[in-house]
Amino acid sequence: MLDLFLVFLVGFNWFILFYFVALNFFYFLILIVSAVAVARYNREFVLTRGVRLPLAFVNPFSILVPAYNESSVIIEAVRSFLQLDFEEYEVIVCNDGSRDDTLEVLTQAFKLKKVEGAVKLRYESKPIRAVYFSETHPKLVVIDKENGGKADAQNAGANVARYPYVGAVDSDSLLSHDSMRKLMARFSAAPDTVGVGGIVRISNGCRIEHGNIADVRLPSTLIENIQVVEYLRAFLYGRMGWSHLNILMIISGAFGVFRQDVLARVGGWNSKALGEDIDVVLKIHRLIHEERLPLRLSFAPDPVCWTQAPDTLRGLAIQRDRWQRGLMQTLLKNLRMFFNPRYRQIGLVGFPYFFIFEMLGGPLEFLSYPIIVACFALGIVNLHFFLLFMSVALIWGLCISCMSIALEEVSYRRYNKRGDFLKLFLAGIVENFGYRQLHAWWRTQGFVKYIFRVNTGWGSIQRTEFKARTGFMAR
Repeated sequence: MLDLFLVFLVGFNWFILFYFVALNFFYFLILIVSAVAVARYNREFVLTRGVRLPLAFVNPFSILVPAYNESSVIIEAVRSFLQLDFEEYEVIVCNDGSRDDTLEVLTQAFKLKKVEGAVKLRYESKPIRAVYFSETHPKLVVIDKENGGKADAQNAGANVARYPYVGAVDSDSLLSHDSMRKLMARFSAAPDTVGVGGIVRISNGCRIEHGNIADVRLPSTLIENIQVVEYLRAFLYGRMGWSHLNILMIISGAFGVFRQDVLARVGGWNSKALGEDIDVVLKIHRLIHEERLPLRLSFAPDPVCWTQAPDTLRGLAIQRDRWQRGLMQTLLKNLRMFFNPRYRQIGLVGFPYFFIFEMLGGPLEFLSYPIIVACFALGIVNLHFFLLFMSVALIWGLCISCMSIALEEVSYRRYNKRGDFLKLFLAGIVENFGYRQLHAWWRTQGFVKYIFRVNTGWGSIQRTEFKARTGFMAR
């Protein structure tokens, strides 16, 4: 028995070594591709920056804002959406059976008036109780419906939407005034595009006035700054590279726009999905490849959505646990895409990467810690080799974080306060000592919960007012 255990430990160490090499090969590839893609994007769109395109070159859109118990943040979010630098669009807030006074504060702030009329049901959703128009803001529509979850609320909003493009934005988020103009330009520039995701940034620490980010600032706590680094890696480094290779596997549920005729073909958002954003993207990829349609999904790095990030370990644990379970649910449901040449680069590269490295990465990393301790105790692992291995892993991880921060600094420079770069760099170092291991544990929890069907719901993260998070009055 001891011999079998020793064989397992040796085999696992070799497996982790090869896993690490393969993972970092992909990291290096995406890092290079992302840098090239950002440079190319900036060259292609430099002539349109600050230019208002004629109406004939831009398409009207509907913003869908699902809201459940969001009375503390909904007013500033809606103000942000109503102040976009765009001529023709609408904002549809979907009150998903809130138990707080979300509908009441919306009614009071925007003078809502109930209207009569039948709603054409293009997407499946829970019953709509009432539809309201604003007497002060003609672009605003509010739906009151029975509770069905975020995806269900988005489907209900899409049923009411008048325009050919629909975008989903979280109710705890703010949009930069030029974000939709930049994002919708992608559809005009590439008519074969049916979905575009924008970059999501963290609003914690920023000064907010009248629903706008008046001053971009870093958060004050370490856990929030680590999330800033994570978001930069995920979007500027990750999704930019995957998009350039036409292997974009996810458009963030916090900020993405889809062409409504294609969205209707796949049935809208899946109300039973924990990760409705990756679920709808994979459904569209399946449609494209199964019917051989000349369509694509892409990512734009300059349209910005500012979102609240959890500022407590408990809130962050709930979020990452749900992300893990949502990823597993979607990937396992679409397992036929795994190494399937019918889906081209999605099936041969994107899906396997997410399955092997994103879905299994957390549990494998967490499992490696006690096994490493056992290897030390039994003299299997050489201390000098282990320290060299960990040093290489740490330095390489820092290089990826620094490159992501550098892409932001060189291309968009939104964090321009003195010391911001150093603060983010330090957060990138510190996250490797404690936070990374904790993050692996949260993902492992999500993995185990999904396997054993424990706590299959979304979980609840406490929202706070924007002014409370920033320390400035959000008027």
